Amino acid sequence: MWNATSRSRTNSQGQRVNVGLSLRTHGLACVSVVLVTVVSACERVGGVESGIALSHGAAALFVHPDSFDFASNPQLLERVRASPHGYFRFINIPFSRLVCTRFAHLIDTGPLGPDRFPFNLHGDAHVEQYAVTDLGRGLTDFDDSSEGPPWVDGMRFAVSTRLAALANGWDDRADAIVAEFARGYLEVIEDSTLTVPIPAVVGRYQATFKYDSLAYFTWVDSIMRPLSAADRRDLLASLEPFSQLMLAANPELPENSFRLVRVGKLQLGVGSALDTKYLIRLEGPSPDPLDDIILEMKRVRSLAGIPCIQADDDDPFRVLQSGARIAYEPFRFLGFVEHGGEMFWTHAWVANYRELDLAENLLSPEDLAEVAYDVGVQLGLGHLRDVGGAFQQMVVVDVRQRLREFEGELQEGSRVLADEVTEAWEAFVRASEAPDS
Repeated sequence: MWNATSRSRTNSQGQRVNVGLSLRTHGLACVSVVLVTVVSACERVGGVESGIALSHGAAALFVHPDSFDFASNPQLLERVRASPHGYFRFINIPFSRLVCTRFAHLIDTGPLGPDRFPFNLHGDAHVEQYAVTDLGRGLTDFDDSSEGPPWVDGMRFAVSTRLAALANGWDDRADAIVAEFARGYLEVIEDSTLTVPIPAVVGRYQATFKYDSLAYFTWVDSIMRPLSAADRRDLLASLEPFSQLMLAANPELPENSFRLVRVGKLQLGVGSALDTKYLIRLEGPSPDPLDDIILEMKRVRSLAGIPCIQADDDDPFRVLQSGARIAYEPFRFLGFVEHGGEMFWTHAWVANYRELDLAENLLSPEDLAEVAYDVGVQLGLGHLRDVGGAFQQMVVVDVRQRLREFEGELQEGSRVLADEVTEAWEAFVRASEAPDS
């Protein structure tokens, strides 16, 4: 259980400033990274009175619970309230917006910079996006993927590791774990043939995998929320062009492989829990129900307001392209569907899929450090894949020079951001306990 105890400090004008929870016991030298201002308790944050004094950064990261409809998914509210990392997962868009603004000085404005050669971005890189599946391991879930400067992903994952360390009582090791993430990124930029050790948690996960098709499909059916007959009919019509495209791309599959068996709405996830998603069961390569294809269809999410990235709101290919370039092993049947005037992207599920649970599956700081290093390697490879064309080597050399300067910014910037996320989470918890929430 988290104990939300606030703290304060004196700003340059001699005023006491409430900055939420402390994530560290060492000095405040890194505070110079940000301009700290105060939003008073009587001011409105995010359009709703906050009831708590917030630093400038935390105010930018605060979202009021009344801004979202949690009535249909109360479990989501509890997950967001449960810990700073749960809240961090929920606020990716405001977090990315703040990172873009605060670290704009890091943007390479030269001829090899991201304006000309933007990097492939995951867009929501955090510890619990790390999954172990039948296909392999690594960051998954590319809903927020785009193109832009690499430190957007770097800062998000570094903050995530700090919050994960805090959740497990390892905050004194957070700097070293962030350094492992940076080391993986730097080393694979230096040598793209690098052999990466498999994190211990991957082996533990794989040892639990089961291959019980009946149990798997029974579970899949149980999490589908029913659609009306009219909605099912409309979705079936929308899937027809997708089915034809998939058959053309996979000529080895029988014609009925994408025939609809069952469909329902889906509400899994944290950051994506309120997005429109469908879970679709298709016939697969034979009439045998135990070789059916399970397809997830997710509405392309708007990334409006993040100033340093390139992303068209209704373009599914930004998701498909990043998934293909960044994932160690991309899922099958990456595609798109136009439905109800909106664009969706698709990918197939696998029978065994486990995302890292930072509260249950990390046994030691070394576990977290191994995952951080692995993610650093994955992002280092994926960020630059197919970037620069004939000039890629020039881009790589430029990146190598800049990355060594960035590690200090990564350490200090992520410390401050982790504090601010926790402060905003504290305010969210208090606001969600108010009578009108």
